[in-house]
Parts: sequence; structure tokens; C-alpha cells
Amino acid sequence: MFYVIATAEFFFISLALGVGFFSFLCRPEETGAGFIKVVHAITGCSALIALGIHITYASSTSPQAIFLYIVMACSLLTYALHGDRKTWPMWLFYLVQNASLVWVVMIYHNMYPPFILFFLSSSLFLGVITYAMVLGHWYLVVPKLSEEPLKKAVMITGALLVVKMAGTGMGMMHFHDFFIEGSSLGAGYMFNWVMLTMRVGWGYVVIGIMSY
Repeated sequence: MFYVIATAEFFFISLALGVGFFSFLCRPEETGAGFIKVVHAITGCSALIALGIHITYASSTSPQAIFLYIVMACSLLTYALHGDRKTWPMWLFYLVQNASLVWVVMIYHNMYPPFILFFLSSSLFLGVITYAMVLGHWYLVVPKLSEEPLKKAVMITGALLVVKMAGTGMGMMHFHDFFIEGSSLGAGYMFNWVMLTMRVGWGYVVIGIMSY
């Protein structure tokens, strides 16, 4: 059960960081304030769910929880106050929000650099894909919106896809014992292969085809 909780928390922290981080790709003068509000609603709600999961096993005043409160406050203020132009207070909220989320990531992984880097790559990959999906639908709201922001998001998706594929390849070579027939490491030989196949199939191949 703990692994399910940890995975869910991992996902929602990743979503909050990734989607919010890429909000700079589109100028609010072009999309209108509505798009920024949608992005920050996703960020704030993801942080709220992550907090709800976190306090099922930790204190509501733990360092991680406190920084999630800050993230939600920044998201809420941005949602309420953002206009059709990016002002310096909005940039300040953006920086504080993302710095707080990075700190949450560092706490979540006990300041261990390899895990932190893996998390950040996963978060940005998930974030830019989700951001691109939301932006793609926003063309229904603003049909004359330039295609450049979406093209940039897809290019970033491609670059991160290469990074994630390389990381998976190196991980598989380093932990090859997990994939030897009869292995009892991890969740066992068969389940390890199922997880790897899901990661490569849905996480890389499908994303690559859809991006293309």
C-alpha cells in the first residue's frame, strides 16, 4: 500500500512542477489570461492532492507540506490576479512556486542527487506533454493563436523523450539482473518485464508517434 501512496504522490508533485514550469512558453497577450488560469488551476489542484496524500503518513506541518502550501498560495494568487500581461508580481509568484516545488522534490528524495535528477526529468516530461495537450485544446478558444508555442512544446517533448529513453537503457543495463528469467528481484521477473514494456510502449513509443 505504501508504494501506491508514494507513486501517487510522485505523480501529482511531478504534474504540479512540470505543467507550471512550462507556462512561460505562451505569452498571455496571445492566449488571454484564461489559459494561464487553467495552467495554474492544474498546478494548484495537483499540489493540493499531493498534500492530501502526504498528510496520510506525515505531519501537516512537515517541511514538504509547508512548501506545498506555498505552491498552492502562489497558484491561487496567479489564478485570481493574472491579467492579459505578465507583470513582475506574476513572475515572482512563478519563481517562488517553482522553487518551492523543486525543494519539495529534494525533500521527497532525501537530497539524493540521482533520484532528484530522475524525478526532475520525469516531471518535466510529464509536464510538457500535459501542457502541450492543454495548449492544443486552447486553439479552440483562440483559433488565431500562433503555432510556435505548440511547436516549441513538441520540440522539448522530443528532447526529453531522448533523455528518458537513454536513462531507461542505462538503467536496464545497470539492473540487468532484474530481467533475467527466474529473477525474484523487484516485483519478480515477469512483472519487471511488464513494467518495462509499459514504460517503453506507452511512455516512449506512443508519445513519440503522437508527437510526430
